[in-house]
Formats: sequence, structure tokens, C-alpha cells
Amino acid sequence: MKVGKLANGKFVEIVRVAERVQFSDSLGWILIDPDMGKPDMTGSTRPNIKWIPISTRFEWVRDFTSLTLTAGS
Repeated sequence: MKVGKLANGKFVEIVRVAERVQFSDSLGWILIDPDMGKPDMTGSTRPNIKWIPISTRFEWVRDFTSLTLTAGS
């Protein structure tokens, strides 16, 4: 899972990065999940995902897929 902190301080999950999308002729898009995979009241996950331009400012982006958690750490 890749997580980024937007310039406005909001943490989001980066779901996908794409060069082209069907709804725009502009190049460079990032699909984000502002709820970070949390299910809504109906049990649906990712109901609020949205595409943002790649020019969007992030303070940082980190990859948590290789993070290993151990008891007591």
C-alpha cells in the first residue's frame, strides 16, 4: 500500500498511477482513496476514490507493502 500526505495535510492511499485516462486528454493521473480502504456504512470499500492530476503536490509518499510488524515494536 502506498500512502501519501497531500500539501493540505490530508493522508490518502495511492491506488494507481496512469499516464492516460478516458475522461481527459491531459497526461498523468493518480487514483487516490481519501478513506484509505475503510468501508462505508453499507460495507462498500473505496466508495470515494477519485482521479487527481499528477501535478498535485504531496509532502511525502511512502510504500508500506514491505513493512513487517512484530509484537513489541
